[in-house]
Amino acid sequence: MNRTTLPLTFLSLLSAAAALGVQHERGTLELKTPAKRVVALEYSFVDTLVALGIKPVGAALGREGGDRGAPPYLAPRAKDIPAVGSRAQPSLESIAVSRPDLILSDALVHQDVYPQLARLAPTASFHSRRADLNGLNAQTLKIGQLVGREAAAKRLLSEQKSLMAKARAFAKPKAPAFVAGVVTPRSFTLHTEGSFAGSFIEALGRKNQIPVKGGETQYELSLEGLVALHPQTLVLFTAPDEKPITDEWKKNPLWQKLPAVKRGRVYQFNRDNWTRGRGPMALKLMVAQTIESRLLQDGAPSGEYRY
Repeated sequence: MNRTTLPLTFLSLLSAAAALGVQHERGTLELKTPAKRVVALEYSFVDTLVALGIKPVGAALGREGGDRGAPPYLAPRAKDIPAVGSRAQPSLESIAVSRPDLILSDALVHQDVYPQLARLAPTASFHSRRADLNGLNAQTLKIGQLVGREAAAKRLLSEQKSLMAKARAFAKPKAPAFVAGVVTPRSFTLHTEGSFAGSFIEALGRKNQIPVKGGETQYELSLEGLVALHPQTLVLFTAPDEKPITDEWKKNPLWQKLPAVKRGRVYQFNRDNWTRGRGPMALKLMVAQTIESRLLQDGAPSGEYRY
């Protein structure tokens, strides 16, 4: 036997073992070594990286294309991260200047620009905007693997699981199911049990009344459509700097017929934190607010959470 055969084989096996292979929406992304310079094109990716102790070299934090910038809870942690456009309009030039060795993209929002991103650097595509709680947790682990922080990611998920278990103790047994929706000045978008926020609240012990419809985890609804659902509990995600369409609906007699209105169980949360952020840090805030608001307890909403 050639004396060099064993050492070379051994070295090749070591090299193969060191390589990273992570499944994502476009296949398997293979990295020879963990990524150190990461560009994040969704807020959940920024949240996860920061929670793992990784500062992105670029992130979609701009306001182009009607975006609203970093969610309030994340803004202080993201202020020193260079912006590479917005989620809707990422700047390929700015991304290139960042010299990333990994780009994290959204499978829905960035599907058309993915080929260009992949030419700039290895790119992983995950469903962030349309993921449920389980999908987001799976991403946390995969991102941890890609940046060499798998153990830290597992700790985050373990801590989150423990926190959510403690929160479920507040949930009132047999409380009525809830209906949740994002409210803007022009629309009410229903969030089903397959949406992130909808699945999150359900995981804490309150049943989401609305199943996924035709594969859509979120879809728009009129006041008449909302009335037809007869919601006993209504959760609204609104923005403090906007006048939601429900302010107009409140003037309609149909609104007063809603069981949730009659019960005094209409809650509101900041949609920028709840439906745009996502990730391990967002979840800690959301757990606390479901308890503070008395949503889990099926109690009359308190303070800022009362709509």
